[in-house]
Amino acid sequence: MTKTIFINLKPNKESSSNGGGNYFVMNLDKYLSQNKFKIVYELQDNIDLIFMIDPRKNPAFNKNYGLEDIMDYKKNNPNVKIIYRVNENDIKREKSINIEPILVKTMKSVDYVVFVSEWLKNYFVDKYKLNIKCCSIINGCNSNDFYYDKDKHNKNIKNKKIKLVTHHHSSNYLKGFHIYNEIDKLLENNNEIEFTYIGNYHKDYKPKNIKLLPSANGKELGDLLRSHDIYLTATQYEPGAMHYVEGLSCGLPVLYSINGGGAHEVCKTAGEEYNDIKSMFSKLNEIKNNYDQYVSQIDYNYLSSKRCCEDYFKLINNIIL
Repeated sequence: MTKTIFINLKPNKESSSNGGGNYFVMNLDKYLSQNKFKIVYELQDNIDLIFMIDPRKNPAFNKNYGLEDIMDYKKNNPNVKIIYRVNENDIKREKSINIEPILVKTMKSVDYVVFVSEWLKNYFVDKYKLNIKCCSIINGCNSNDFYYDKDKHNKNIKNKKIKLVTHHHSSNYLKGFHIYNEIDKLLENNNEIEFTYIGNYHKDYKPKNIKLLPSANGKELGDLLRSHDIYLTATQYEPGAMHYVEGLSCGLPVLYSINGGGAHEVCKTAGEEYNDIKSMFSKLNEIKNNYDQYVSQIDYNYLSSKRCCEDYFKLINNIIL
C-alpha cells in the first residue's frame, strides 16, 4: 500500500532564486515519488508521515502550515509520525532574530529530528540539553549540474595563476566578507592569484580587485565553478550549506574557515582549514603543491543528492514501516 508523506514547504519549481531548502524538497519529492511514496503539500486525510522543513508559517514563501497546524493534525491523527529537518541556528546571523526557541520547541514536539550536520546536532543538543531521537544527514547536490570533468580538470596548477572562486545567494556578512575584503586588499599587489565571487554581496563589500559575477544556478553555476581551481568558503557558523558541496562536486579542493560550522565534515578529506588570512594563504599553497592528491580524495557519491535522498528514504522507512 502506498504511503502518503506531507511536506510543509511546497517547492517553487519556476524560480531560480530560491535557496537550498527549495532544491532539497524538489530532489526529495522526486526521489520518494519514484520509490512509491505519495507526496502532498496540503494537510489531508490519511497522511502517514509529516516532513517538516520549517515550523514557521509563511504563505509568501509557500509555507502554508506551521507548527501549530501540524500539532493540531497530530492530535486528531495520533498515529501520524513527524520528522523535522533542522538547518537553522541564530549565531550564523549578523543580528539575532531569536529563532532558536521555536526550533527547540519543535524538536521536542516531533518523533524524530534530522540535523543537516553533526556540528549543528551537537550545538543544539549540548546547548539545550536535549533528549530527543535524532541523527545528522549531510546535504547533497544535483550531480547532473555539479560534476567533475576530468578532461577539462586535468591540469598542473603549480606554475600558473591560481583561480579561486566562491558563491553565495545570501548577503549576510557572516558568509565570509571579513576574509573576502582582506583578500581584495592583498590582490592589489599579487599576480599569482585571482578570485571570483559569484552571487549577492554585502552592502559594505566594495571590492576593487575581485571579479564579481551575478548569482547563477544549475549547470550555468557548475560550468563557472569548473572553470576555477580551488574553492574558498569563509562562511561562519554555517549549519550545513550547499555552496561548498557544489564546489567539491565540481572537482575543486576547498579552503574553509575554522569557524565554518558543518563545513569541516564535508571538506576535511579534500580541503584545508584556516583561521585567518595568513593561514589561508599558507593552506592555499599546500593545496597548490599537492593538488592531484586533494582532488583524488573527493567522494562524489557522498556529495550527491541521490545519496542524501537515499539516507532520508531509509530513515522514513524505518519510522513508518
